[in-house]
Amino acid sequence: MTTPRKALPEIHPHTILDCLIRQRFGVEYQPMICLQTGETRCHEALARFVAADGSALPPDRVFEALHDNPLLLLHAELETKRLQLAEAPTHGLLFVNLDPDSYAVGEAEKGDNIFLPLLGEQRQRLVVEVIENLHLQDVDRSERMMADLDRQRIRQAIDDLSSSRGLVSYAALMNATFLKFDRSWLARELSAKQRTILTWALAQAVDLGLTTILEGVETQEHLAMARQYGFDLAQGFLFRDRFIRRGCQAKSLASPCPA
Repeated sequence: MTTPRKALPEIHPHTILDCLIRQRFGVEYQPMICLQTGETRCHEALARFVAADGSALPPDRVFEALHDNPLLLLHAELETKRLQLAEAPTHGLLFVNLDPDSYAVGEAEKGDNIFLPLLGEQRQRLVVEVIENLHLQDVDRSERMMADLDRQRIRQAIDDLSSSRGLVSYAALMNATFLKFDRSWLARELSAKQRTILTWALAQAVDLGLTTILEGVETQEHLAMARQYGFDLAQGFLFRDRFIRRGCQAKSLASPCPA
């Protein structure tokens, strides 16, 4: 039995189409901080979309809506990836998300994929985050995508290991180099069983040689928890050092790091 996709508030299709045609999209780079040294080791590139009135469009809602139009989903994924790679900080590894549905649409008749040459150009510094969920079809697509990336020697990360949802497949663990823990681990005080599971998952990651990353770190309490449990890296607004470049204007918007 498969679980239906989570319902999200709708954005009018014309709003999304106008956003893509006018290139009102950009990228935010979130740093990942080494918990031992405090140094920025990596950045994650996150797609950002802006409506005609200047308001931000939630990326998850945009991509959810685009799943109803596979070719438009492919276009959005390709254009945002090109921007993310072109404008990335020059130091450290660069993490990018890649939707298995987008990747599947990018497959050519001869078995090649339109994403592979783009990603392969920066394989030395690139890490592709693979999102898995409860859809059997999506898990199969994820496995094919991960196998292709592995053949291209492109690093991979398992994204959104959660305290309450999602599954991690054998194939994902076999191919991954990084394991990212979802912000839901920080949403509330963990029960004794949740603490045991988290400790177990981190120990298994060490045994597998995976680098662990805690997402959603926004307070000093979150940072203390990340250190207490022994995460390798932390990511979140506590370390905000973001800039957004709009594809149509090549304009940077800077947000200073909080004290």
